[in-house]
Amino acid sequence: MICGSIGRAFGLLCSVIIAATVVAHADDASNDHVIAEKTEIIAADPTNAAAYELRGEAYYMKRDKDRAFEDCSAAIRIDPNFGRAYHCRGRAYSAKGDRDHAMADYNEAIRLDPDYGAPYTSRAEEYFNHRDFDLAIAGFTEAIERSPKQAYRALMMRGQVYAVKGDADRAAADYTEAMQRNPAAAWPYELRSNIRLNKGEVDAALDDCDSAVRLEPGSAGGHYCRAIVFLNKDDIDGTIRELDDVTRITPAFPKAYRIRGVVLHRKGDDKRALADLDEAIRLQPGNLDAYKDRAGVFRDMGQHDRALADYNEALRLDPKSQDALANRGLLYMLMSDAKHARADFNSVLALPPTDKWAVDTAREGLGFVK
Repeated sequence: MICGSIGRAFGLLCSVIIAATVVAHADDASNDHVIAEKTEIIAADPTNAAAYELRGEAYYMKRDKDRAFEDCSAAIRIDPNFGRAYHCRGRAYSAKGDRDHAMADYNEAIRLDPDYGAPYTSRAEEYFNHRDFDLAIAGFTEAIERSPKQAYRALMMRGQVYAVKGDADRAAADYTEAMQRNPAAAWPYELRSNIRLNKGEVDAALDDCDSAVRLEPGSAGGHYCRAIVFLNKDDIDGTIRELDDVTRITPAFPKAYRIRGVVLHRKGDDKRALADLDEAIRLQPGNLDAYKDRAGVFRDMGQHDRALADYNEALRLDPKSQDALANRGLLYMLMSDAKHARADFNSVLALPPTDKWAVDTAREGLGFVK
């Protein structure tokens, strides 16, 4: 696969390791219905702990962590032995970034109601989010064994832990079992496709994406999955077509705009490429990769000052980004600024050598600017 014409401006085109994951959330209309219904119950009976807990869960699903926290806490005040309310509040704590209190609530939920499977999964997810991979695997395994209702999600999450640990076979096995537990779900196919793609099984990966689209044609996930496979097949038109579907179905999908912008640039449509990269940055202002990619487009268009501004912003977001430093060094060379090019290349070499392309480019670049 061919990277950028000068420097590796478009790293996503040089890698097949792009996860196609979809986070599932309950339908907002359903959550609104629950909230309205439980609000009426609470108005009639302010001591109804179950109503507070259920309304808190609905607020959590709507990503309103503050109201979720308030309702779940109210349920606990009314009934200090209500295990599900501790789980509810634990998830709100987790959404707030308070891991210690989240874990305490999950543990209390399990102590009070050991047969309730959800806190086992949530506790394992907390381990996963903090990169405690072995504890996460043990936690998801316990959730699978204790609660059939939790098995599908726990298998999906355990598969992702195995994938991060580099155990592709176990990850694929978990996704396959999850398919058997929930035959109508597209998510396992999307994640298994990524595993197969990383193993070089491109046709099998595409088959999984096709299954995801067939199962959930109105979801962006399957189309995004296919876009990544087409990207790795160097099928530019296929990639764009699928990402068009993604942005139509889910307009607020930063990664889809970013990838389509890079592919449009490769096709020579810089006007649309810049529009997509602008949108990716608007949707996610801290999107380091989008700034690097847009800088590459500006550079190839000869708009060096705008390219420099984007590389500067990328390095403000991550001062140790080796590929941004190397690419900015190459840009300085194009601008006949040997002093600053030399400084960037030396900065790359002063960092731990985690990016071979950046290190090789910096060494080569120094040979030209000495």
